[in-house]
Amino acid sequence: MRLERLYFDINGVEFGDKSSICGRTLILNKHELESLLASREFELVEIDIVRPGSNVRILNVGDVVQPMLRLGSEDTTFPGLLGNIQTVGNGRSITLRGVAVTEVVEMTVDIPCLLQMTENASDVTEFADMWHITLDAFPAQGVLKHDYLKAVHLASKRLAKYVASLAAELEPCEIKVFELEHGALSNLPRVAYLANLFCHRPFTDSLVYGASMMESLPTILHPNEILDGALLGRDYDNAMNADPTYVWQNNPIILELYSRHGIDLNFVGVVVNNVHHELSWKERNAMISTSLLNNNLRAEAVIITKEGGGHPQVDVGLQVDILEKEYGIKTVAVLVEMLSHSNDSYGQLIFKSDYADAIVSTGCTETVTLPPPSKEIGTAWSSREGMGEGTLGEAGELTTNYRMLRSSQSQLGWTRFGSQKF
Repeated sequence: MRLERLYFDINGVEFGDKSSICGRTLILNKHELESLLASREFELVEIDIVRPGSNVRILNVGDVVQPMLRLGSEDTTFPGLLGNIQTVGNGRSITLRGVAVTEVVEMTVDIPCLLQMTENASDVTEFADMWHITLDAFPAQGVLKHDYLKAVHLASKRLAKYVASLAAELEPCEIKVFELEHGALSNLPRVAYLANLFCHRPFTDSLVYGASMMESLPTILHPNEILDGALLGRDYDNAMNADPTYVWQNNPIILELYSRHGIDLNFVGVVVNNVHHELSWKERNAMISTSLLNNNLRAEAVIITKEGGGHPQVDVGLQVDILEKEYGIKTVAVLVEMLSHSNDSYGQLIFKSDYADAIVSTGCTETVTLPPPSKEIGTAWSSREGMGEGTLGEAGELTTNYRMLRSSQSQLGWTRFGSQKF
């Protein structure tokens, strides 16, 4: 499977009479896009542009998507959701860098996220360094929450595909090839990636080829399929504890393993697994996922990530024990330290294992104070009182945990933070 990613760098976005890309500037016809995204689930759709470094606060951020288009197979872009179901990860795909399509959810959610584009926010999350095309969709009267969220999730993919299509006739800034060859790599350690997805109920889950992973058994995916839009984040009520589609499209562990493939390791594939809320499912999925890694991928080392809060660590602990004890496979767990507000490292794990002796941290509890915004996009916030995990001052400044800023403490490692214990 060979994937060519055609990268187009965008360093400016503005509204104009005709949607196009001129140089490295993305020009959008606002009314055209709002008409394109009209739906009976929406009373109103508003498209806005947010510049990096501007003092704009985006409330209740849902999914964030990188504009992409599968060239020659356009009707399979975001397969199973927007596009036809077909194996992706091969062929050529357009990818726009420096810009994201960002959902603004106009219904309350349990654990919300926000974005602010000021300099101190840029120190916390890479999303503050990007241009954002915000999709602010207001629900039609009487529409059910799940119907509304389904329409929002679909609309952002439709917009991301359309924006990427504007580059179809242009020369890319860079082309990268993603291909796994294993023929002459028998002397290198076989390394696999086990990605645990947090899927507990509709719209607090992830999609693989358009289907929720809620009741799915673990499955093997080629890493190219994930990079090419087969895995979509759809976690709205638990947004603070999961990464959006953009991060899966640029999964840092997959990209790092690719960069070292054939040099000091043999990257053999990915297993995706749902961290269920029932213990029997946890045990079942731990057994099956580890079997796939051992018997099918023949891994000698495995990197493990998870989404969600505390209890998904149980799944990680079960997987580590089986892989290390039963199969002799070395493991590294990637975990965010968010369970102890005192940042006491002894309070960060809720499982006990004699084998979990290699753990990478993607950050711990810290706070940031964001200045009063000059502009806010979005009106709905949290079903909790006030600002969830934040404190709003009289002047509008917001003191909040890093985690409230979208993907600032990515559990997939798409982050600027870590912790060290000596």
